[in-house]
Amino acid sequence: MTQPAKNSTTVIIGLLLFIIAVPSIIGIVLWHNSRTDAQSTLSNCNVRSGCILPGGAVIQFTPPADITKPFDISMRQVPASVKRISIHFTMRNMDLGFNRTDFKPQGQGVWNAHHAVLPVCIDERNDFLGDLTLDDQHYIIVFSAP
Repeated sequence: MTQPAKNSTTVIIGLLLFIIAVPSIIGIVLWHNSRTDAQSTLSNCNVRSGCILPGGAVIQFTPPADITKPFDISMRQVPASVKRISIHFTMRNMDLGFNRTDFKPQGQGVWNAHHAVLPVCIDERNDFLGDLTLDDQHYIIVFSAP
């Protein structure tokens, strides 16, 4: 391969990477910034017995024996108008990466999410935030893992 052809190939690959990376980074930043507009924060929520959200929906975790193990989450009394539910786990002042878990409707206002996993914190903290989204409504659930 001649030198000019090699340089043009490098330029084309660089442009393609730029075209893919910039929109991805912008999307991630916009998504992250949208997480701060929570309509309500439920502090000291007992996720094992269930937390009541404004509007009456109840979220409850099936606690794992070990926080590194997957667990199930259920919601009940969810309004029939809700089309999508997801939860993303973080900690205060710490980004634990993207770990969204989606719920599936079961009927009669019940939604379940199976095999949710709490991100592992190398500082051995157990104070989590659950960023719960019901369609366009955001709630922050403050809880401690076992």
